[in-house]
Parts: sequence; structure tokens; C-alpha cells
Amino acid sequence: MKQLIILRHGKAEQDTMAKDDYDRVLTERGRKNAEGMGDFILKRSGIPDLILASSARRAHETAILAAAAITYPEEEIQTDQNLYFAPARWILNNVSKLSDEVNSCLYVGHNPGVTDLINDLGVRLDNLPTASAVCFEFNVDSWVDISAERANFMWLKLAKEL
Repeated sequence: MKQLIILRHGKAEQDTMAKDDYDRVLTERGRKNAEGMGDFILKRSGIPDLILASSARRAHETAILAAAAITYPEEEIQTDQNLYFAPARWILNNVSKLSDEVNSCLYVGHNPGVTDLINDLGVRLDNLPTASAVCFEFNVDSWVDISAERANFMWLKLAKEL
């Protein structure tokens, strides 16, 4: 059994001409929601074997705050610059390459890729709001075998519900 939790980064400061989009930081609300979602994930699904995040500052910061709430070691968070605004197929391709020793993965990324991936896995959603998460389980032994046909929707938690 493989479990994938998809978390959209927390609310970030507005894009300005003075700051590159990649370096945008979380707002106070974004930080609070990231911590709250980490608490929720811990209670609902336990500690993931891996946290994988886009290397963009707001996604990495969300991963760090959620990891602290989950009691997952910050230094073990894996980031990848190729996941910055990655389309759904890139995200799924990255996840399919995970070690089979990993049974649960928390992925922290960006829209539209995360919403598109959720839709591709069979849950119709117009938009995954910031700091919100969706969980799927796959009845497979290897990440390479995950697919929409094998996706079982487990839960959806919106940040506004925290």
C-alpha cells in the first residue's frame, strides 16, 4: 500500500516587481495554516516516510512548518527545483521514482499542477486552496505502479476548516 498526500503551499505574499516569484515567503496566515495542516495530517495519517517539496521558498517553508507539526526531521525534507510549477504528469513521474521503502509521501507543491493531479487521480476539484490537502492510497507495492485506476480517495481537508 502506498499513500500520497498532496498539499498546496500556504498563502504567500503578493507577487511584486521587487521580488521574484520563486522567493515569495508565506504570510502569517500561510504559516499558521501550514502548521495546522501538519497537525491534521499527523492525526489523520501519521508521520509520512518522506516529505517531498518544490524548492520554491513558499513551498519549502510550508513543508518545514508542516514537518515540525508532524515531528518529521526538517533536514530529511527533499526539495526539487523541477517541481516548481510542475505539471501533474511531472509530479506523478517524480513520485513514481520514489524508493519502494517509502510507503507514505507528503508532496508540497503549486497550482495548477496539484489541482490537475488531484483531478487526474479521480477527484473533481476546481481549485485546491492554499494550505489544503488531499490524500490518496494506492493498493500497490511499488510507486512505479501508481495510476488513476489504482487511486483510492481517502480524504480532503481545506485550510479554512482547520
